[in-house]
Amino acid sequence: MPLTNVEKDEITGGFKAAGERMNGIEKMNQESRDALDELERTTKLFQRAKLTGLTETGETYRRFWPDGAQAKAFGEMFLVAAGKKAAGESVNVEGGYLVSEELSANIIQKLGQYGKFRRDALVVPMGSDRLIVPKVGADLTIYAPGEGNEITDSDMSFGQVGLTTRKLCCLAKVSSELEEDSVIALGEILGISFTRSLAKKEDEIGFLGDGTEAYFAMTGVVGALRGVDATIGNVKGLQVASGNAYSEIALVDFEGCVARLADEADDEAKWFVNRKFYFSVMYALARAAGVANIFEILTDRRERFFMSYPVEFVSAMPSTEANSQICAILGDLQLGAFLGERRAITIARSTDVFFSNDQVAFRGTERIDINAYGVGDTTESGAIVGLITAAS
Repeated sequence: MPLTNVEKDEITGGFKAAGERMNGIEKMNQESRDALDELERTTKLFQRAKLTGLTETGETYRRFWPDGAQAKAFGEMFLVAAGKKAAGESVNVEGGYLVSEELSANIIQKLGQYGKFRRDALVVPMGSDRLIVPKVGADLTIYAPGEGNEITDSDMSFGQVGLTTRKLCCLAKVSSELEEDSVIALGEILGISFTRSLAKKEDEIGFLGDGTEAYFAMTGVVGALRGVDATIGNVKGLQVASGNAYSEIALVDFEGCVARLADEADDEAKWFVNRKFYFSVMYALARAAGVANIFEILTDRRERFFMSYPVEFVSAMPSTEANSQICAILGDLQLGAFLGERRAITIARSTDVFFSNDQVAFRGTERIDINAYGVGDTTESGAIVGLITAAS
């Protein structure tokens, strides 16, 4: 699909911002310059390919890269270049460096099995630490009053979803000797570890969060579904399985879960399950029903579907059976979950914090809030439903 002017401006602005960051890196030795030269050549290749339509044969990655692999490769290269020092000096005059927020957001979503909630939920930029997002509760009612008759008026109903940012942080300290001797690997390893750790925590909160301190008072899908009513049988968005063990879950249980999904969520809905759960339960049921064939077993195709819906593997979802456990989620997170973002992932470096120990501190932070609201109530299900094992 041809790029719009807005998308082209976004791409151009992104490369301009990356260039400005590179131009601000001071006092680099020749090795650092070589890394930056390679980075600049890569950005020009990406820019030329993107703007001339050479990579528009498929879906672009966050409307910026042809695919996640190239986004990750570029991000790692940036970390290498930004992390390189000259003669023991800091990367810039302020004693630290920042990794591009756009690059961090790209890296986070392709690392292992993490970053799935951020990729599928609706990311809402926040201009302050608190934001009220309106949502439509019900549309207008259509009437056919006939010629000359009065039209009955109707009202739309609206609700509100509140977002209050929490700052997620991680801190690492290393000796100055280690940084001096292995700075390129260190910058790459720490940068990727920060983004992977934060992405993992986002998934834990987004899918399992129950509002407790373990999830920094944020509520994800499981917490929202369980919060509808203390009795799981009263929650319209929950299909109670035939038993409490995975071996007792039947195909009809998944059919019931699909039937509960709100109609408006059908087009973009996905299953969100642990990989082990998929192969031990869902795939096993399909094979027993005669659905799986030798092509599906031996093919190198990575896409997974179950009852016509795509399957997304989420490491945060449970893989070991338990009573009253929401083991599978089906829904369109774009319609039922917000990830509010006040500050994207930012990575900084400082030589001041652990000065007396001659150690260097690396810090990763982001300011976000997560709210899964589209789970329905005790009378109607919503855009997100779940399969829960029996209580006993």
